[in-house]
Amino acid sequence: MVRLAILLLMSGLSAGEIRLDPAFSNPHTGDLLQWSIIGISATDDDLALAPRVEFTGSDGRWLRHAVRSQDHQANDHAASGPVPVGEPVPVGELVPVGQPRLIVRHTVRTAGLQNWRLLDRSGAVLASGELDVVQGSGPRGPLQISQRNSRLLSFADGTPFIPIGPNIAWANAPGRLERFERYFTKLSASGGTHVRIWLASWCGQIASDLPGRYRLDQAWLMDRVLALARSQGLRATLVIDNHHDLALGHQTPYGGAEADREARLKAFLNVPLDPTWTRKIAWILARWGADDTIAAWELANEPDLAEPVRDRTLPWIAAAAAAFKRMDADHRLVTASWAGIEDWERVMTIPAIDLGQIHCYVLEWAGEAGPLRFATRDGVGMLEVAAARAVTYGKPFYFGEVGFQGTNERNPGNDIDGQGLLLRQQAWTGLLAGGCGSGMAWWWDNHIDKQNLWHIYRGLAAVAAQVDWADRHLAPLPPGGEGEIRVLGWQSPDQALLWVQPRADTWYAHLVQGRPRQVLGQTIQIRLAGMRPNAAYAVRTLGMATGAELAKAIATASATGTLDVPVAPRHLDSVLRIDLAK
Repeated sequence: MVRLAILLLMSGLSAGEIRLDPAFSNPHTGDLLQWSIIGISATDDDLALAPRVEFTGSDGRWLRHAVRSQDHQANDHAASGPVPVGEPVPVGELVPVGQPRLIVRHTVRTAGLQNWRLLDRSGAVLASGELDVVQGSGPRGPLQISQRNSRLLSFADGTPFIPIGPNIAWANAPGRLERFERYFTKLSASGGTHVRIWLASWCGQIASDLPGRYRLDQAWLMDRVLALARSQGLRATLVIDNHHDLALGHQTPYGGAEADREARLKAFLNVPLDPTWTRKIAWILARWGADDTIAAWELANEPDLAEPVRDRTLPWIAAAAAAFKRMDADHRLVTASWAGIEDWERVMTIPAIDLGQIHCYVLEWAGEAGPLRFATRDGVGMLEVAAARAVTYGKPFYFGEVGFQGTNERNPGNDIDGQGLLLRQQAWTGLLAGGCGSGMAWWWDNHIDKQNLWHIYRGLAAVAAQVDWADRHLAPLPPGGEGEIRVLGWQSPDQALLWVQPRADTWYAHLVQGRPRQVLGQTIQIRLAGMRPNAAYAVRTLGMATGAELAKAIATASATGTLDVPVAPRHLDSVLRIDLAK
């Protein structure tokens, strides 16, 4: 219940009522609450001039800035997406409806009575009231690095979170929101939990070519995208800037497309940070910072593709990540991605970067790849090698982009992989090689959706739900050497999740060379050390497609804690779930 107090008038305004109107009723903890400020005109995007709302309750004191907002009507008649150098970016038109207004968003973490005050820029109280909040049923946000296991993520209350899903970076007009809704619904129905979304010039980027002037139509669009994700229980990594727009000067207030590229990048990558960028971040945090739909902020997608002199980019990432730590009242996770496959650690090891991120593509049909294409013919092995490097740093990491390299118009890998072999293998490898979540496939629109491969995530989600990720002793297995099989997975003294995979079972052998899928030729034994001495364990074989149980056995550890696990040859695409027998 919301109770309003006597309202005051803002100095300098004509007489009239100033009030804070809630756009909600019966609030619960974890709800994203939106308020409209009535009686103050929304004329500027400068947060220094904007009113604030102070919330005080059992979860402490929170200050939220108001931002301009405006409803829009979709008129998405233009096709959109990345375009060749020198061509304009077509953006589907969004027609404004009504007058701009000021909104404030807030998420209450604890139940009980909350007090609020509407303040002008000088700190004078314009209105005040109370808010009664009921305890919600979901885990308490925001997401953070797990305090029990620093390689994994959890909610603030300790509930584990495993990100499972692909990139759904944008949707093209016409019908953008309908497409997002379809993508999110199908992913959620298959157990997905996480997506990666760009703020792109053609879909969701609030920046314009004018410093300090924000595109309310794109903010409105991203409001709706995040609401659709929230309705399906998905969390999103939100990518704030990207190499494509930075390189071409699309909707960037650093000189635009007509400016010299080097000058534009120098302005963007300046340290100390350009005030235009920090004001934009403050506006983004004011609008979406309270939304627990956001799993993490990604500073920029692959900025080293825009600025090839990488030593100019790394100081900016460090400064921008540190700035986020200072500015973000909700202390959400921060990441940044890097195109370079040989030096991504330089980003991962920056202190203010919470989440390491790796991008690995199959380069078979990339003409400039040369000898590198041969190293990518094993879609599992290429991620295993990168993960072996990443696990040494102790931070959570994930594979933010994986799949076949290509374009929207030409991607032979996607064309021949109609069953999603690489998609499934890399989704599982992302988690079982030591990452905090699934490998995140690219080509959500013209591969996953076009070929109806959303079900690929079903088995991984079902199996991951059976693991006790709060187990503080759970750790990824060390790299498995060079034998005919590899073993990926996680293990603690109480449990394990293992994938025993023949190294010959690759997408290349099956899809290009036409060989039958490889299975084990005979029953083998996998030896696990460090289990509980003399303890009995249930060993269940689970199908990777659905998570269904295919077989079950009991194995007993030795007096020294060694457990020999039999692996039968008959099950293709299966994993072993091991836990203490009851």
